[in-house]
Amino acid sequence: MGSEKQGQAIPDQAAELEEQALDGTAAPDAVPVARWRAFAERQMRAVRVLILTCVVFGLAAAAFAWTTIRVHDRQVSAENQGRDVAHVLAAPDTRSAKQPSTGGGTVTVYYSPMLGQAVVVERSLPRLADGRTYAFWYLDGSGAARPIGSSRFDKPRNDLVVASVPGSVPTSAQVEVTVESSGDAKRPTTPALAVLPLG
Repeated sequence: MGSEKQGQAIPDQAAELEEQALDGTAAPDAVPVARWRAFAERQMRAVRVLILTCVVFGLAAAAFAWTTIRVHDRQVSAENQGRDVAHVLAAPDTRSAKQPSTGGGTVTVYYSPMLGQAVVVERSLPRLADGRTYAFWYLDGSGAARPIGSSRFDKPRNDLVVASVPGSVPTSAQVEVTVESSGDAKRPTTPALAVLPLG
């Protein structure tokens, strides 16, 4: 019983020595220990604050770097698309076809056999509900449809699509526009909104 009381008294004595060391009333031999303990605790608090600050700044730096990378990727993508569009429109063999779209708006395709690329441009197509997208298909005349791109056309930078098509197409080749439930559809599942000849 006496030993338990003695054990409980040790922390109280240590706290009292620390307080005495700080206000200058402690015994000379107790001052160095108490002061050292107070100094160590202040150092630990400073270390914890430093670690927390480093974590906060590290997270902020990571978020900034991620945002910068995404912006850069979008800029590079836009620049690449702009260059491809300019090449198609400037090609000496470029041909075009324009058709009204079911439901409103128009779709125009510019096709360069030399480059093997086509640019699909929309004007005033209806805004689609969430989960729906405009899909573009290359039809070679045999009845088979190959996906060549998709877009929701919901932002100014999305008002055209650059698609790769064969460099030599039959006279019956076409580009078809449909509305699909996702951008990775393997074949048209809805009636065509517009059909544009390439040949």
